[in-house]
Amino acid sequence: GYLGDNLPSFSFPGNLKQIYNVGTWASLKDKNNCHPLFSYSEYLVAGVKDEHLNLVRINTSEASLVDFSHLDTTVVIVLETDAIHGMSAQRSFFVSLLRSSVQIPVIIKRTYEGVNADDLMLYSATDIGALFTDGFGDGIWVKADPAVGLSLVNSTSFGILQATRTRISKTEYISCPSCGRTLFDLQETTQLIRSRTDHLKGIKIGIMGCIVNGPGEMADADYGYVGTGPDKITLYRGREVVKKNVNSARALDDLIDLIKEDGNWIEVSVA
Repeated sequence: GYLGDNLPSFSFPGNLKQIYNVGTWASLKDKNNCHPLFSYSEYLVAGVKDEHLNLVRINTSEASLVDFSHLDTTVVIVLETDAIHGMSAQRSFFVSLLRSSVQIPVIIKRTYEGVNADDLMLYSATDIGALFTDGFGDGIWVKADPAVGLSLVNSTSFGILQATRTRISKTEYISCPSCGRTLFDLQETTQLIRSRTDHLKGIKIGIMGCIVNGPGEMADADYGYVGTGPDKITLYRGREVVKKNVNSARALDDLIDLIKEDGNWIEVSVA
């Protein structure tokens, strides 16, 4: 986690790494799992650097001045931008890396001041998600107003990573938008399935209201739950039909049994 110039009053657990501004990092007696954050100019003149990991802030406005030959294999770039069209500016930086055949990990950092929670989710997904979808970026750093809350910032960041297939950290559900052909209450059924499966990290479940477009819309799902008639459900493993016309009252149990057969089931841990 990024602590800036703040020294914690407790010990961090395990191998959790701490990032400090370089001045504070340099004053630490115990630097185990602690790493510095430099500006580009600070990094160039630094007499002491971490032997394993150095984060270097680079703003897109100064990108043309960066000499990548000065950045060694311990460097991770924290790419910031103040540009109005920030996503485009950051994309240009990645293109310059490609043209220079430079391979350096880059954390995409965006700062949203005066932005409420709903807009934060929208803006960050657009700004950062577009870059990750194109294969740019190795990490996310979102800074928001305290009123937004750290929990929402974290969930939004993990949501972007999940949606762009960069890091899978939770169960994913693919659902059709519902129409006149839908053979069950889609929202209620989705919520019921979610309530019993949302602890299965990395599993993708398609929940489709009818057989017409359902199999196509959930093509990349691991499992499918598709309405095929009144109170009748067909279960899929990938694109393969496994059980046809299962009574809806027991379809969810059969879906869970299918997940268990494949060795993908994990019992819910009780704290």
